[in-house]
Amino acid sequence: MRQYSYPLFNRSLFIDSSNLEEVKKWNATGVIDGVTTNQVIMLKDGIKPKEYDRVIKDICLEMKGKPVSVELTDSTVSASEMVKEAIRLDSLANNIVVKVPMIPDTTKSLWVIQQLVKENIAVNVTTMMTFEQMVMAILATRHCDRPSFISIFWGRSIEDQVKYRGRFDFMSQFVRVGMEEKVNQSPWNIVEATARFLERGGYENPKIIAGSIRTGTMAGEAYAAGAHIVTVTPDTLMAMLFSQRSIETIQQFDEAWKDIVKKGK
Repeated sequence: MRQYSYPLFNRSLFIDSSNLEEVKKWNATGVIDGVTTNQVIMLKDGIKPKEYDRVIKDICLEMKGKPVSVELTDSTVSASEMVKEAIRLDSLANNIVVKVPMIPDTTKSLWVIQQLVKENIAVNVTTMMTFEQMVMAILATRHCDRPSFISIFWGRSIEDQVKYRGRFDFMSQFVRVGMEEKVNQSPWNIVEATARFLERGGYENPKIIAGSIRTGTMAGEAYAAGAHIVTVTPDTLMAMLFSQRSIETIQQFDEAWKDIVKKGK
């Protein structure tokens, strides 16, 4: 039987990176409880195909049992091929979480998730932009024995509302979907409604991850809205620390101590 050392994830911070040195740097601070990756991140980090498994294994080893989310690499293959890849990824380390994209024009993702739940593979349902997608993901993962996750793409969901869901000329093609409504007007509303859905349903599993976080302020908003976990890139982690007034205050304190030392001589 596998042993897992996951925290409760009631309020956690993940790093969105496949750069091992960045993962090590931030893991040493004690503030991160997990790692998320995807193909775009790996491309930016310069990961080559032959390095793929090794990088994942090294990150999993560094995280010492904390979850490392790894995305299925091709949503266009058959559902059975997606399951096959998920099983292979899960075999790389005990703390792998398989990221399954919520494909919006087929039930394939939902079927794949059910097979992974049966295989006792931890799941992170991703690429979601709406509350309705989050509801589907909750219902698909609620019986998973492993800690599992549902990811709202905060920044991209804003783009979804502006580019598509808020436009009558576009949405008139999708009458059954419906036009922009209050719950989907902002990612804050989506996360808040999702947290309420989980609470009222009595679901401990899955946990809400807010991804696609572009600024430190977005991270703060995601927590305030009720996200259990926020996952951010290394540069956004640094941005979460920033306050010019903090810098000035620390400098003032340092100067005050220097004055105390001078007067004591």
